[in-house]
This record gives sequence, structure tokens and C-alpha cells, in this order.
Amino acid sequence: MQWRSSKALTVSAVLVLTAGYAVNGLTSEDIDAKVKTLVTEVCAGCHGPDGNSVVPNFPKLAGQHKKYLLREMKDYKEEKRHSDVMGAMLGSLSEEEMNGLAEYYAAQTPSPGEVTKPELLALGKRVYLEGNTDSGLPSCDGCHEENGEGSAKFPRLAGQHQTYILEEIARYKSDQRSNGVKVMKTVAHRMTDKEAEAVAEYLASLK
Repeated sequence: MQWRSSKALTVSAVLVLTAGYAVNGLTSEDIDAKVKTLVTEVCAGCHGPDGNSVVPNFPKLAGQHKKYLLREMKDYKEEKRHSDVMGAMLGSLSEEEMNGLAEYYAAQTPSPGEVTKPELLALGKRVYLEGNTDSGLPSCDGCHEENGEGSAKFPRLAGQHQTYILEEIARYKSDQRSNGVKVMKTVAHRMTDKEAEAVAEYLASLK
């Protein structure tokens, strides 16, 4: 309940701060100034001033691929991906402003993750690189690369918070997350809870 109250306050703050942010014909300097304001006064509350969130429920954005970030922001804005907070924040932003945000976070240096259950690393590495032939679970490196760096199409996962990873897997499994590639739904349905936890720990260990 406390999280929901904080969420409501965040939405209210976002609506106030982003009011009137839609732009028409502004200069690049105007856009840069607005992006800086968004980063420091709106986004930093969840994702940190440099995109390295310290809250495990909120993803690290530092070092994420620009094209991926921009696509996800557009999906939030067009309600293809659902979040009250993100939808409210992005609803009034221009494409230039979203592009500026994507550029900013892509240029930041990601902080390392923190392994909390080292005993799961061996299983996590095996599932990430090999999948599970018995259950038909595909490996993760086919999309997210061997070192978790991802690409313009698939997100960087190296060093990401375990809690966020597990929450997104759960959303895919329950069909709450409607955007993204179909293979993630297959992965989520075929991955056991222990495998998911192990992969999340392994991703936290990658740099």
C-alpha cells in the first residue's frame, strides 16, 4: 500500500512537471534544456540522476541502447506497454525530447550489479547460455548476447537489478506485458521460478 501511495504521488508530480512540455519548432538548445530538466526533476526520482537506479524495482537505464530506449518510450506513450507513471510522464513529450532522453541515458556509464545469491550463478550461467533442452527453454544469449550487452533491438541486461528482471519475467508470463518479442512469452512460460532467479543473479554478475 505504501508503494501505491508513492506511485500516486509520482504520477501527480510527473503531470505537473511535464505540463506544457510538448514542443513545436523549438531549437536544439531548447530541447537540451528540457531534457536536462526532465532528467533531474522527473526521471531521477526512479532511475537515478545518471540512469543508475538504486531502487531494485526500477530498471537501470545507463548504457542502454538508444534505439531500444526510444522504442520503449514510444510504446509507453502509445499504450503498447502499460505503466501509470511512465504513461503520464511520456504522454506530453515530443519525439525530440524522447530522443534526447534516450541519447542521454545511452551515454551514461552503467554501474555494476550486486550478486546476492552466488550459489545460483552456475545454474544461471548454464540457463542463460544453453537454455533447457528438457523443457524447450531457449538460451538468453541468442538475443541479449553472451555478455548481456543486448543490441538496438534487445535490451542490455548486464548488471540489471534482479527484482526488476524477475518482475518483467512475471509480467510476460501473466501476459501483463503486451509489447516486446513473442519469444519472451515462451521463455517466461517455460522457465521455472528457480531458473528465473538464477538467471537474474547471473545477469547481475555481468558487466
